Amino acid sequence: MASASHRAFPRPSSAFRRRVEIAGQMTDMKKPRKESLPGSKHELGGLAAHEHRILLLQGGGALGAYHGGVYEGISEIGFSPDWVVGISIGAINSALIAGNPPERRVERLREFWGRMSAQAPLVLPEAMDFARPAMNRMAAASAMFFGIQGFFVPRVPPPQLSPEGTLAALSYYDTEPLRATLDELVDFDLVNSGKSGVRLSLGAVNACTGESVYFDSTTHTISASHVMASGALPPGFPPVEIDGEYYFDGGIMSNTPASYVGKDFRMDALVVQVDLFSGLGRMPANLDQVSERVKDIQFQSKARYSLDEARELEAIRSSLAAVLAKLPAKLRSDPEVRKLEHISRRGRLTVIRLVNRHDTKSSDFKDYEFSRATVNDLWLAGHDDVRRVLERPDTCRITDIGNGFRVLDL
Repeated sequence: MASASHRAFPRPSSAFRRRVEIAGQMTDMKKPRKESLPGSKHELGGLAAHEHRILLLQGGGALGAYHGGVYEGISEIGFSPDWVVGISIGAINSALIAGNPPERRVERLREFWGRMSAQAPLVLPEAMDFARPAMNRMAAASAMFFGIQGFFVPRVPPPQLSPEGTLAALSYYDTEPLRATLDELVDFDLVNSGKSGVRLSLGAVNACTGESVYFDSTTHTISASHVMASGALPPGFPPVEIDGEYYFDGGIMSNTPASYVGKDFRMDALVVQVDLFSGLGRMPANLDQVSERVKDIQFQSKARYSLDEARELEAIRSSLAAVLAKLPAKLRSDPEVRKLEHISRRGRLTVIRLVNRHDTKSSDFKDYEFSRATVNDLWLAGHDDVRRVLERPDTCRITDIGNGFRVLDL
């Protein structure tokens, strides 16, 4: 199975690393560097000179193959995260990364996505691309009626005929096959021992309290259940019980885990945020496109709308620091002043945002269309987006929030 799934993905040529080296000489982002990328019109130097390297993976079902391509691209230039945070399909990909040694992470991602797309393995030649939308619709219908092997299967009998109050009555599909897949492909002992050097955080929502919850390897013993809870999107998938509480997909509340990472404002970090839904799009021309746009807007990252708030907060932080600097020395030891000094300084933060804008020709069912052709395309799109950024860093839009906080939209 492994060898078949590996052949399913076109591998980039060995020339990619050479292009990376020529473009930026950034073959190891673990080591602090101060020089800027040659040929760049922006000062992108020092991106690697952060204490932490964080990877944020958004939810989005079948679109999560894009995560795999991005991770392969950034791993080829030596970017190795020490913290991976994911929601829904992002939680699954995060577990595959954190739960394997560096040399096996891309292999495990390829294995997982090869299995997910094995049910619709046909890849049409380019001359028959006109038939792609119809093929994608059939692949989505197959997933809906028959499930995805190793992920979910339809409930028999259906939930309407199951006893009320049971898990079988709460969802159309059973996700227990995913548990077996995760236990096979993820080394949870490695995650929980801390030996991988990667912190893992998975976002979910408490089904009864409605509160956002993150299962963090620094505070929880992570298992397949925690990953499944993060991806328990109702009414398709059932809630997952953990320690007597039931949890739904974290994307119900927030599909991007940026807020969880942002709580530690003193942290010095380089964050790579990978979004699967784009808020930017064309005016719909038909009902299918209306449904697709609604889904994109509903599950997009809300970060675009918080930049103005972030600027205001950093401006207040700067003003507070200026006022504190004017206080006489005898007041500096006051406990209340020390609290204010603590919040008046933040760590350097660089956020690089990659957004999947690839048209899979799957309309509003793109998040459950697992065909081999679409998975391949999404994987390559993620990899190509990383490559284009390295070859043309001058195309990055840089937003300076203030106090060492920068956002790069790629």
